[in-house]
Amino acid sequence: MDSSKSRIHKTLSGGVHQTGGRKQSITAQLTRSARRLSAVVAPQFTKLDPFPLLQKYHSLRIRIADITQLEAALERYLANNAVQFNPIDFEITDENDSRILNVSLHPEEMVLAEGARRIFSLTFAESSSDDNGTLISKIRHPVSGMRVFEFIEQHSSDTIQISSCVDDYDRCYIEQFTSSWLGALSLCGCLFTKVQWHFKKDETLLAVVRPQFAFFDENSIRSIKCLSKNDQ
Repeated sequence: MDSSKSRIHKTLSGGVHQTGGRKQSITAQLTRSARRLSAVVAPQFTKLDPFPLLQKYHSLRIRIADITQLEAALERYLANNAVQFNPIDFEITDENDSRILNVSLHPEEMVLAEGARRIFSLTFAESSSDDNGTLISKIRHPVSGMRVFEFIEQHSSDTIQISSCVDDYDRCYIEQFTSSWLGALSLCGCLFTKVQWHFKKDETLLAVVRPQFAFFDENSIRSIKCLSKNDQ
């Protein structure tokens, strides 16, 4: 009788161990599969896809698509101190005035898109400061919403650092530039500001963002002149 009970116990124990072993094996396989999938998928959601369209153009122009949208937002702010407003649309055009990209400004983010395809969003979350500077905005992936780049304003200067959230060495800078002739043009009303913005990487000038020279085109905000086709 005791021997029969022993055999039954061994059989049941063996079955339990085999079931537990199969569960551990399946769990291990699922874990390995998840890691492999993560290794393939995660990079796609933590970096922006190359955008070769920009390499086709030497300079671009940004302007408000409908000036009444801006006027309505300013009126709401001045009358009611309201920071919420309907989206303000911008368009990015080439030298022939053909629209190639569109931008939509919302209270908490700015979205860059090519037609209906979202390229990325620039979010304006609450700023935070540390020894490196003040975090003022973030570029997020269009699908995952993960942070890709951060804009950090330096404490000791007017320089803004754009840093990758994945690669600490992938960064560039936005520096303000002005001169006496830019100041004179601004005083004469030819420009709305005397400042230009220079995009640099490793002391190499990549692009210049400057005010648009125009007297009557009030919805022209600025133009972008690409000086290098690298790192676009």
